This record gives sequence, C-alpha cells and structure tokens, in this order.
Amino acid sequence: MVLILIVETALCIILLLSWIRNKKKQAAYKAREAEITDFQLFCLNILDNMPFPVLVKDINDDFKYKFWNKEAELQSGKKQSEVLGHSDIDIFGEERGLRYRKIDEQLVKDKKEYRSEEDYLTPDGVLHKTIVSKSVVSLGNDHWLLIARWDITKIKEYEQELIQAKEKLENVIKTQDLVLNSINFGLVYVDKNYVVQWESTASLNNIAKGRRYIAGKVCYETVMGRQSPCPHCALSDTVEKGKPVRHEITEGDTTIEISAIPVYSNDGSEMLGGLMKLEDISDKKRIEHLLYEVKKADEANQLKSAFLANMSHEIRTPLNAIVGFSNLLAETDDPEEKKEFVHIITSNNELLLQLINDIIDMSKIEAGTLDFNYSDTDINLLMEDLCQQMQLKNQRPDSVKIEFVQKQPECIIHTDQNRVMQVMINFMTNAMKFTEQGSITFGYEKSEKDIYFFVKDTGIGIPAEKKDKVFERFVKLNTFVQGTGLGLPICAMIIEKFGGIIGVDSKEGEGSTFWFRLPI
Repeated sequence: MVLILIVETALCIILLLSWIRNKKKQAAYKAREAEITDFQLFCLNILDNMPFPVLVKDINDDFKYKFWNKEAELQSGKKQSEVLGHSDIDIFGEERGLRYRKIDEQLVKDKKEYRSEEDYLTPDGVLHKTIVSKSVVSLGNDHWLLIARWDITKIKEYEQELIQAKEKLENVIKTQDLVLNSINFGLVYVDKNYVVQWESTASLNNIAKGRRYIAGKVCYETVMGRQSPCPHCALSDTVEKGKPVRHEITEGDTTIEISAIPVYSNDGSEMLGGLMKLEDISDKKRIEHLLYEVKKADEANQLKSAFLANMSHEIRTPLNAIVGFSNLLAETDDPEEKKEFVHIITSNNELLLQLINDIIDMSKIEAGTLDFNYSDTDINLLMEDLCQQMQLKNQRPDSVKIEFVQKQPECIIHTDQNRVMQVMINFMTNAMKFTEQGSITFGYEKSEKDIYFFVKDTGIGIPAEKKDKVFERFVKLNTFVQGTGLGLPICAMIIEKFGGIIGVDSKEGEGSTFWFRLPI
C-alpha cells in the first residue's frame, strides 16, 4: 500500500512540476485553476488528498513553497493561502526558517537526497515521530525541492514494545540457560527424523566427551557417527514405538540414566518427535547401595536377635531333658524306667545335635564358607539308604507308611550327595512330624536338563497364608513342635547354591509335597 502511494505521488509530482513550469507566472493559484486540464486536476487532487504531507519548494525562487497539500495544512495548522509563495523564514520565523534553509541549501549543493527522523509538534500539542524525505527534481533550468513527511509515531511505539519484549525474552532465555547449566542432567529434543531441534547438554561434557548434540543436525550422525538410528537407543525406541523408554548405562564408576518420552501435537493426533533426558545418577546409585547395605545390616542384627532368642529356648529344652533324665537314670533301679529314660536322653541328644548342626550350617552360609564336594553319585542307592534311615526313625510304623515310590532303573549324577541327603532328610523329618496317619512317599524324576526330587505326605498340610513363608527363618507351623525354624531356610540356601529351585505344593488338611530341582 505504501509503495503504491509513493509511486502515485512521484508521478503526480512530475506532472505537477511540468504544469508549474508551463504556467510559471506570478498569478494566484486560484486564478490558474481554470486553465488546468482535467488530467492535471486529477493529479493535483491525488496529491492534495495524500495521507501524509507533500510539499514543493521552488529552488530558483528563494525556496518558496509552490505546493502544500491538505495533510500539510492539517498537521501544521497553516492554510495553503498562508504558505504558497512564501519561504520557511516567512512562515516559521528566522531561527527555525534558517535551520530549514541551511539543510535545503546543503542538499542542493551536495546533490544528494535527504532522509532523517524528526520530532514534529502538531497544533494540538502532540509530539510526533516522523521521517522527512527531501530530494531535488530538475526540469531544464527549473529546480524544485520535493518534501514528504511520514508519521511513524505508532511504528516507534511498536518498535519499543518489540524491543522490550525481546529484552524480556532474552532475560528468560538467560535465566533458563543458567538453570539448565546448573543441573546435572541434559535435555535433547529431536523431531521424528532425528534432527535436533533443541539441546542443553553442557553439564554432561565431563561424562560424555566427544558426543555432541547440535541443533539442526541429525543426532546419530553427530553423536555416534552413524548413518542410521542407533540400536537400543532410548530416543530411537521412543520415536519408533511412541512410548516412554528408560535405560541405564554404567561405565566404570559412572552410571547414566537415559529416559525418553514421545512429544505429540496439541490435539495428540501426530507424534512430532522425542524428548530425551540424560542424567548422571552415580551419586544416587551409591546412596541406594549404601542404604541397601545399612538395611541389610539392620536386618542381620534383627535376625541375630531373633536367632539368639530362639536358640536360647530351643537349646535349653533338650539340655534340661538330658540333665534331668540323666539324674533320674542314676537314681532308679527299675529296668523299664531306665530303658525309657535312656530313650528320652538319646532323642534329646539327637535333637541337640541337629540344633548345633543347623547353627553351624547357617553360620557357614552367612560367611560364604559352606563347602560342596562334588562326586559321581548313584541316586538310587542314596534314596534307598534314606528310606531305611527314615523307616528306623518312624515312631508310627503301624499308621504311617514310608516308601521310595518313583525312580529310574539307573541314575548317576555329579553332585554333592551329602547336601542332597541333608535336604531330603529335612523334608522327611518335617513330614514325619506332621503326619499322624497315611503315608510319606518320596522319589525323583530325571530329565535331560535337571533332576526333580520330592517328598509327599498326607499330613496336616499348610495354610495358604503361611505357604509362602515356610522357607523364611524361624517360621514354625506349630510352636509346640520341637525345632529351630532353620531347617527349611537352610535347605533353600543349599539349593540356591546348587543353582536350582525349591518349593512346596500344599493344601490345608490334605498334606504337602516339598520339592526341589537341580540342574544337570
């Protein structure tokens, strides 16, 4: 729009000057108006109605005004009749007029255009920011000075607002950079073509040397020197799958957490790219490890306290029986009583020995010194020996039947037969404690990859809420039954050392099946 006005103004001014030249007589402007052609009048009307002041001075005639449009009248408060045929000195006084005359004369002398920002005070007392443009136009021996003035007050206001907005934005960016540079993680935003749109990774220079994320560049090219997205990269995974991804990378003592989330458009219809966070979590990991060690030590102290409380009770019970019945044995002469007392003392000796063995095994396991001696072992012979031992210990032979029920014609494996026997004896002993009638059966089943051992009884079974706790320390299904509550936890630790798994299947009132698998 401004360009069109300038072109129109220039054309009209040329026509005006041509007309002035041809009609250059000292008659009044009104008197000559009748002689103007329709086209000339059309041009004059355009100039007269321009939305900015347009002025023409005759250089040959002491810089007197020859044209003064309506906008010039409005902004200056001076009518055409007061201005035409007069100079700046006549109109504005000697001081201001001479200042304008000096600029005009220098312009004519240098033969250059003049363009400058000037403050302009309108009659209503309002100060305006304006741009004044002056240029010399010559037609033959006639020379005119063309003057136009544009009000740029609003533009200056907008410019100031933009400058202030820019300063605020720069301050926000500076604050943002200060914040991002003070944190110990980096952020990278890429579009779905892996072109880095924004990054802040200065804090990672010490732990990711040589890896540069550069705005406008493809991340996998500048960071890893690849021609395609990096495999197993959190950022590429989240861009491809559209889901959050989290990875951890440990190099020496440094652990980096890399997490990425997809970025979608406002309406959620399109995935725009991915935002990746890289954080050094080495200190966090060290603190977690320290807290774990503290917790572990606290648990160990609690276990020791529980162990001492249980052992003091469990050891005292058989010792009291041994001491008490030994004294009674020395005082009685009745053969039947002596036999009964000897049986009680022997039973409590075995119980005390088992308690001591459990304590020793638990201590070795805790210290990591539990030994395993591997050798080729005939499982059939081992299970037959177990069956004979348990049948001799069976105190209810008439109501509880003990059988070795499942085996293979031949089974020899390389294992520690004493530890296998220890676990099976523990399973059998527990089954005998809690089975008053029915049967206790055991056996094994060998496959190409492992061997499965089991002990099945028809005893009281295990309540559902206790089944998952039977392999924990000091857990006893019946507090009235002698035992430390260490047997099954020791079995679990032994099987774990073998690299196998252990478990129990049970239903209250229907019996239990304890089992374990050993890899071959």
